[in-house]
Amino acid sequence: MRKVALLDLGSNSTRMGIYQINQDNSFQEIKRFKEMTRLAEGMGEFSTKSVLKQDAIDRTIEALKRFKSEYEQVSDLTMVRGVATAAVRNASNGSGFLDRVKEEIGVEIEVLSGDSEAYYDYVGVMHAFDLKNCLICDMGGGSFELAVVKNRQAVNYISIPYGAVTLSEKYHAGEKISAADFFALQRFVLYKFRQLPWLSEGNGFPLVLLGGANRTVARQGRDQAAQKNKVNLHGEKMSSFSFVEIFQKWLGQDKKEREDSLGVEKERADIIIAGLTPVVMLIQQFEVPEVIFSESGVREGIIAELTK
Repeated sequence: MRKVALLDLGSNSTRMGIYQINQDNSFQEIKRFKEMTRLAEGMGEFSTKSVLKQDAIDRTIEALKRFKSEYEQVSDLTMVRGVATAAVRNASNGSGFLDRVKEEIGVEIEVLSGDSEAYYDYVGVMHAFDLKNCLICDMGGGSFELAVVKNRQAVNYISIPYGAVTLSEKYHAGEKISAADFFALQRFVLYKFRQLPWLSEGNGFPLVLLGGANRTVARQGRDQAAQKNKVNLHGEKMSSFSFVEIFQKWLGQDKKEREDSLGVEKERADIIIAGLTPVVMLIQQFEVPEVIFSESGVREGIIAELTK
């Protein structure tokens, strides 16, 4: 039996999972940590000129220091691995940031390509669910990943370099989004979908959702006291109608009203509309009957590959 710590430097949050790997190569997450560090904040549209801002870098480094103090207390820890996603791979100063992480934390971070991120989402979902056919969408802060699965094999997968943080900034969705900006956001997402003809092969499939914005919807959808107290959202299902209904309520609110509605997750109030719009459009464009929320994604996909 061994243990692995996996650091995940996302565009919106920095996370760490600690996994126990058993002698039969099965594994389970035994600890989880998350801090909202907004690494992609202020980057605007990703391009070769995109730059990680100093405040965002400092927030992320401080979070990693706290994570290090946690994993250093874990007995039988055999590996600390780190990965970074859209914000770092698109930043002109990404390598300098990673040099600082190496110097101050002592961990070399691997920058995942967009295709690798989407692939590990697929592996993580297949490891967690006995689903034959599905669509997969992982909405992150700086990108969102899509995959179509038929007979448990990926038809195709892709990472689109826009996420909840960057779309919110691009379409001024932090406060109450205007009709013109919302229409422009929808047109942009539809344009991206039309560049991916293979998405239509997932028409009518259930949609597996990953990412913090999607889990926020799952928590809002709990209307029974016993459910509200549950911590784990993994495997929870919701009708597409209910998902869109929750989105519609938030769409009509300003930031303060959304903060009140989100409660402990009010930090997402400024990015939730932009983050959920591509998901709602997937539901509408591809006749999705229900959504399934997954806690298993990139990190679990990486661990599953390690145990092969």
